[in-house]
Amino acid sequence: MRSDARRVRRALAAGAVALALGLTGCAAGTDYATQTASTLQHGVLEVATAAQAGDLAGAQTKLAALAKLNDAALAKGEIGSDRHAAIESSIVAVRADLTQLQDQAEKERLQQQLRQLQQQQQKPDQKGKGKDKGKGGGEGGDG
Repeated sequence: MRSDARRVRRALAAGAVALALGLTGCAAGTDYATQTASTLQHGVLEVATAAQAGDLAGAQTKLAALAKLNDAALAKGEIGSDRHAAIESSIVAVRADLTQLQDQAEKERLQQQLRQLQQQQQKPDQKGKGKDKGKGGGEGGDG
């Protein structure tokens, strides 16, 4: 589990860096206003915070909201098409990473569930054998 947590943090860090690179230059006012940059950067922080907390579904939701902010900024003329494309590209990469992490987490959850079911299945067999010996007759008799 600890290696999974590390993997999530690494993927999160890589994704945050990719998103940040898409936003690079915004604070200096190169492509867009400081307010727009701040709004988008806040969105990146929300995605990173949710992912780091292990809330991958929440991170996906916040990433979708960030994509909408990016699209709205382009539509309003607050960012240029090049900057929009760079941010969108980063969002796509982070979305793919989050989806992969969600798939891995779901696979691990299902494997754990299977192990638990197998253990439960083995326990009643052992207990059931001992109980049946002392109960002559009872349920399920053929005759």
